[in-house]
Amino acid sequence: MGRLDNKIAVITGGSRGMGRCYCERFAEEGAKVALIYRSQTDAANEVTAKIAAKGGTSKAYQCDVTSPAQIGATFENIADDLGGIDILVNNAGIYLLTPIGDTSEEVWDHQINTGLKGIFFCTQYAVPYMKKRGGGKIINIGSIAGDHGMPGSSAYCAVKGATKMLTKTMCLELREHNIQVNTLSPGCIETDMNKGYREENDDFMKSLQERFGKGDPWLAPEEMAGTAVFLASHDSDAVTGANIMVDRGYAAY
Repeated sequence: MGRLDNKIAVITGGSRGMGRCYCERFAEEGAKVALIYRSQTDAANEVTAKIAAKGGTSKAYQCDVTSPAQIGATFENIADDLGGIDILVNNAGIYLLTPIGDTSEEVWDHQINTGLKGIFFCTQYAVPYMKKRGGGKIINIGSIAGDHGMPGSSAYCAVKGATKMLTKTMCLELREHNIQVNTLSPGCIETDMNKGYREENDDFMKSLQERFGKGDPWLAPEEMAGTAVFLASHDSDAVTGANIMVDRGYAAY
């Protein structure tokens, strides 16, 4: 028996990085997985094929999470195909390493719309399906950047800081419907998206190894999946409005 048996999980940004790990781990735990991606069709199909090869159920859906119309149509298709929506992981995000003086309106809007507007409207469209199923779990993917400043990351830090407050508000509105909403905030994750930041700040991060003890300060995406499963399962029914940090203790310094 898996911890997510008979649950239908929608995971945005599911074709790579942390999103891919969530899709694979949720499927291993028994969930039917709806993988939402924007442009990387081959990568999305690779994930669903891997899940199918292990006996799991998943389907990829192309959708731009900055478009409420596309979200609405996609979620309707997911509910028709898989039977509803129980879990939403708002993982889609954009990180563009850009100093304040070089941040154009386009760069700013792209990050804000994907990372914040996307969370809001995916949640708005998922909630009616969760109500029909008697409740649900929403996991908004935050970041250590929501608590700590990062040079060259104004828009990204703004998105992740706002995500925590959006989670708290959603928690208060949705608790009467048995829907728990939490933020899962990774520390310094090694993904393609933040490659530029890692290259510029690798010496600084390595200097933190003394504080962290043994091990690489960069977390692997797979290290987030267990906490995500907990927040998606009945084990977390009493947890809502929280910001769960998975960062090897970085936030303690």
